[in-house]
Amino acid sequence: MFGVHASGGLVPMLLLTNPNATEWNDLSCLALLLFRRCRKMISTFFRIWTFPALICVLLGGCASRQVATLPQMNDFSRYSENYYSGTANLWALALEEVQRSGKPQTLLLDHGEDALVLRVNLIRSARESVRIQTFAWDFDEVGKTMIWELVRAHLDRGIKVEILVDHMFSEHDPELIAYLASLGPGFQLKYFNPSANRLSPSLLEKLTNATVDFHRHNARMHNKLFVVDERLAITGGRNISNEYYDQSIGRNYKDRDVLVLLPEADDLTKCLDLYWNDDHAVSSSEMLEVSEFLASRSSVPDLNRSHFCSFALLAGVETRASDQDWMRRKFTDQLRTTEVVSWVYDSPGKVSRAPVLSSTVSKALTKAIATARAEVLIQSPYFVLSQDAQSLLGDLKAVYPGIKMIVSTNSLAATDNWPTYAAHYGEKRIYLEDLSLEMWEFKPIPEGIESMMSYRKLLRRLPLPSEVSRHGEIKFKIDRTLPSVGDVTRDPSSPQKGGVDRLNPHLEVPPYLSMHAKSLVVDGRLSYVGSYNLDPRSDSYNTEVGLLVLDNDFASRLRRSILKDASPSNSYLIGSKKKKPVISAVNWVFNVLSEKLPFLDPWPIRPHTSFRLKKGMEPVPEGDSNFFKNWEDVGNFPGLSLWAKKQISARLFKTTGMIFKPLL
Repeated sequence: MFGVHASGGLVPMLLLTNPNATEWNDLSCLALLLFRRCRKMISTFFRIWTFPALICVLLGGCASRQVATLPQMNDFSRYSENYYSGTANLWALALEEVQRSGKPQTLLLDHGEDALVLRVNLIRSARESVRIQTFAWDFDEVGKTMIWELVRAHLDRGIKVEILVDHMFSEHDPELIAYLASLGPGFQLKYFNPSANRLSPSLLEKLTNATVDFHRHNARMHNKLFVVDERLAITGGRNISNEYYDQSIGRNYKDRDVLVLLPEADDLTKCLDLYWNDDHAVSSSEMLEVSEFLASRSSVPDLNRSHFCSFALLAGVETRASDQDWMRRKFTDQLRTTEVVSWVYDSPGKVSRAPVLSSTVSKALTKAIATARAEVLIQSPYFVLSQDAQSLLGDLKAVYPGIKMIVSTNSLAATDNWPTYAAHYGEKRIYLEDLSLEMWEFKPIPEGIESMMSYRKLLRRLPLPSEVSRHGEIKFKIDRTLPSVGDVTRDPSSPQKGGVDRLNPHLEVPPYLSMHAKSLVVDGRLSYVGSYNLDPRSDSYNTEVGLLVLDNDFASRLRRSILKDASPSNSYLIGSKKKKPVISAVNWVFNVLSEKLPFLDPWPIRPHTSFRLKKGMEPVPEGDSNFFKNWEDVGNFPGLSLWAKKQISARLFKTTGMIFKPLL
């Protein structure tokens, strides 16, 4: 339902625009080649303007800035076996209650660092097994720390570990992977659908692999599952890297998981087994760099904590993960009994059949939305509706005129995926006028950011060496109407840029958020939390997983969480511009005509815009006589200058690149 069906791609266009993004996957090499002319125009423009600025810098004799960084650890004596003790008794008691009642218990996980503490604690508390499926696993501080926790659980307590990682963005060190492969059958790592059976295939190898099987290479395993002892499970939107757990000075992801304790786990175990035993899942020992590394040495180096955890970045996380009182207050005391939960997941065979007309998860969400009578609340980082999805929402509105349909997604300044935003931007008039959606676009620095993430820590802490290259990298204008943070210690010699107290004083970079949660609430009773994005790729190419929950209390909690994001403090309201006689009508006609052109949408002036609530004003809805008095028109791309590369790229893609919509 939530997709457009056409041929797949070869190599991510993301490599051209944002090589650090881990989520918006696999635009093809073919798309890249056809779109390169537009990119060349953009690059030429910026070279013209960048050269004079560069000359000014050189003439000014600007010296390179020395940035202090976190020191490496050199004393690991405190990390004894007892350091890795968890709270197994707490979870045993909670599971006993679940077993007695025969009903699951759930908890929403909205805070990134808390979600990381929970994962570390569950690894330490495991009694039998840890099984993980994820789209991306970066070997940064979070990724390596979690690997080390799994190694300790296996070596110290004999915990069986199974990790299944999609291969597209998982470039891992052969020596480290060889060490993991040497741990024996109780610790296994597999890669899903690898290119040329290599950890780091070359561009030529990727192209060759794609030529042999075009669609299979373009389809990925997008699942996110973290399962301990078969009955303690986390699913949602989080991959494994610093950005998903509030550990990055710069972009972090505003994401959501759900923790569920199950009375029985037959269906979940079936999903895990199905993927683990699938032919697309290839053992790490079969990857060419790993097999070559093992063959070239008589023994594998015995790695220790210093090879995995070089910095004390996560010391607080690790301490809380073994603090029984903290874990009880934060997690087990917050669990709520839930009426009905149901796992929905695509078959791993979807990648062989891609692009598919529809998928298991897509059908389940279509069925859920079709039951709506009063309200549909959707949160997705990327929002590009297929014709089928537009028809479903349009039919609901026709049959139930009073139904509210609310969408929470990213603004262009916040998103990590400007091409998908460009497609969304091109279709906004349809969403607002034809479907009557109430749309909110998330701000990169929302007013409520301190409750959403570990914000002040990121404002203060020293950067990692890997973060130094970001120095002075401000990708959007910081909103001057934001309240002052106030007490962040700052070097008085630092340049006083706008919003200076929103910058980390060492990097002169703002910590900010990009929406990444994927959730749905229907009529305050039926909910979904999982990995599914409302874009063509999740429908037609990638495998997805999630949890459907039928429970009023759970739906109420999830609804409050989404509406907090989709509020004037934290998002821009999208609405129609103030009408001007004749001009607005002519503009509307040209918009509609432009929309109907095949693969091109050249008309640049849209009838809609973003609105920011004025200070102290009531958030009246669109159509109210005080709307334009209370809301300020801040343009289609608030926070981005007219010449920002992101804005120019999005406008060009909207104009000429919609042929690639099926790949987004």
